[in-house]
Amino acid sequence: MEPRASSSSASSAKPKNNEHKQYPVEPNGIELILGGIFSSLALFSPRKGLNIYESPVKYLSVSGGVLLGYYVILTFADIYCFKVSDRARRQTKTMGGRLRDVLNMILSTLAAATAIYIGFVLFGAPVATQQGETVMAAIVVALLAVTPAILTLEAKVGAWHRALLSVDSKTLPEKWAAGFFWSTMVTSWAFAYFMPMDWDRPWQKWPIPIVGGAFLGHLIGLFVVGIRCFVLPLARADFIETEESKLEMTRVPPNRKAAGAAKSASAPSQPVAETKKEK
Repeated sequence: MEPRASSSSASSAKPKNNEHKQYPVEPNGIELILGGIFSSLALFSPRKGLNIYESPVKYLSVSGGVLLGYYVILTFADIYCFKVSDRARRQTKTMGGRLRDVLNMILSTLAAATAIYIGFVLFGAPVATQQGETVMAAIVVALLAVTPAILTLEAKVGAWHRALLSVDSKTLPEKWAAGFFWSTMVTSWAFAYFMPMDWDRPWQKWPIPIVGGAFLGHLIGLFVVGIRCFVLPLARADFIETEESKLEMTRVPPNRKAAGAAKSASAPSQPVAETKKEK
């Protein structure tokens, strides 16, 4: 009976090892697909004549509304990013808890937009003449850069510091947040250098370069994050599992290994005996 018990314990231990993969969460492509669709809808206005050149405040209001609706859907359904793997928590979540999450997301985004607005003003953005454009640009940039981190990292200060300000190794959610934040903010900052140039182009007016750079950076981040957080870890996990299965298949049992060693030790003495007989 004892050997049978040990074999059952070994078989029960094997699935646990298989469950512990290098990729700790289920791949979820919902954000990648919906994120690209909603970002495109927000960038290219569905209404003809509503563009950022003629009515920037209305255009940015529509863009911000589309992005906010996207985040509200994912937050209310609780399927954003890596939360999709926790199905038990999603099934037991109440309506009040879901609405509370949506409210927290909106308030946190507005707080981030306020900080970005202050940064715009400190770096010379017009306040007295184009205050509406500055406010709406700050909201859109916050939705593109900071809201993914709000939903992914939540209120964990250490995770925020490690994701956005540290070069240490990051978890997949932290890589997700850092990818969107830095790609959006750096590209938006880089496009701001086109405004002071004396080219007299329509797209150089405030806040077109800032918003255009933010959208471009967000789409780049969508591509980079998809590869970094989904494709590479999944491929690495499959590679490790394949290598482990190869080692398991090619591993020699101990009794066969001992027999092979004894055979190899006795093999050299055979030719010596034969040579003596020949002499």
